[in-house]
Amino acid sequence: MAKPKNIKLIYDPLWGPIDVTEFIPMIDTPQFQALGFKYQLGVTNLLFPAASHTRKEHSLGALKRTQVLTDRWLEKGFVNKQDTKLMNAYALWHDIGHGPFSHVIEAVTQEIWGRNHDENGAIIINKLQKAVEAVDMEFGEFKKFFTRENPLYLAIHDKNLGTEKLDYLSRDAYYTIGETPGVEYLAQHTYFIKNQLMIDEKAIDNAKTLQDFYIKMFKTVYLRKNSSIAARLMQKIMYDLIMLEKIKEDEVWAMRDFEALWRLLNSKSKEISDMTENFLNRNLPKSSIALKIDRFADMEKRVDKAQTILPITENEMNVLSSSNPLSKPSELKKREEEIEKIAKLPQNSVLVIPPSSPERFVPQDISIYVQDGGTAKLSDYFKNHYLSLIEEGKSYAVVRVCTFKEHREKLSNPKTAQEIKEYLLSLAN
Repeated sequence: MAKPKNIKLIYDPLWGPIDVTEFIPMIDTPQFQALGFKYQLGVTNLLFPAASHTRKEHSLGALKRTQVLTDRWLEKGFVNKQDTKLMNAYALWHDIGHGPFSHVIEAVTQEIWGRNHDENGAIIINKLQKAVEAVDMEFGEFKKFFTRENPLYLAIHDKNLGTEKLDYLSRDAYYTIGETPGVEYLAQHTYFIKNQLMIDEKAIDNAKTLQDFYIKMFKTVYLRKNSSIAARLMQKIMYDLIMLEKIKEDEVWAMRDFEALWRLLNSKSKEISDMTENFLNRNLPKSSIALKIDRFADMEKRVDKAQTILPITENEMNVLSSSNPLSKPSELKKREEEIEKIAKLPQNSVLVIPPSSPERFVPQDISIYVQDGGTAKLSDYFKNHYLSLIEEGKSYAVVRVCTFKEHREKLSNPKTAQEIKEYLLSLAN
């Protein structure tokens, strides 16, 4: 009688038990285990205490969601057995390139070394070839998912329908606003035809609902005011630490969140350690000046806050969103120092929060499989749906100039605020 297979299960709060038996050598690598000490939402747990889930938890959730998808696709003939294993393994490791605080410091790594976490992941896996081969996969074929040469990577990474997208959206919502978007019906009707992802036409309403929920999460969680301020503060002090102490790229990527905090707290720079203490105590700078598109400017006005809201045109916001002087940590540092001079405030008292990348709010169209064998696009049916999503994004576009509460009245003075507005707009000309 054959010996029963020793099944390895990991419990997940959303999925229940996840079978990881065939991927143990990949899970047991230090690089994957490090994801267990990197928060999925960066610094958002300062606002949502339950949002302490990690990149490791999300990666396991993405694996499970991909296992369910590949079982279905195998039955339908979209993929073969080798494809399913490669896809599942990629889902497990898709975030292996992340550094500390997830996306928060990627503007720093992008400026200094020209790399984001996806590009870093493609480098890291070269050191882990044995672990890949230990689960009976051909390394060259596996790497094609990281380099995006194999179009099946879309099953995991597609902006609308990818399994990792569906997992993080569900998981982030569960831990922050206490609800989930209900994506199972849509996932059941997602196909892979002619090297692209598409949905069955019967799932059109579910696809629209998912895109609406994505915008809701940006409004209520990802781009929440204090979350954006905390993220920019962490970005600023990590940039200063790396430049001051000449920390190497590999060392930065390998840092777990607690290691980065330790380095910040024990920095040779008192300014860095003091700002880190402020971060940990949630003594964050306050929004004092906000530049918003004119037709949305009144949405943020509060008579009980020392904050000046100034309208700008949509074109001016577009220019600021793509402006080099506001796109890099080193450039933001210069602008903050100049604003401190304009407002006559002390050094390291001002924080500039640039507008979020407009690409985040430009919805990617969804391909639809029509029952007669043809294809269509979601926008063919619902043009106003896409226009509405874009308009929502514009309503949340904002440039913030922040300072600590003791300087807020001074910075938000209308005359000073107008001078700072003119200074920022002059940078984009």
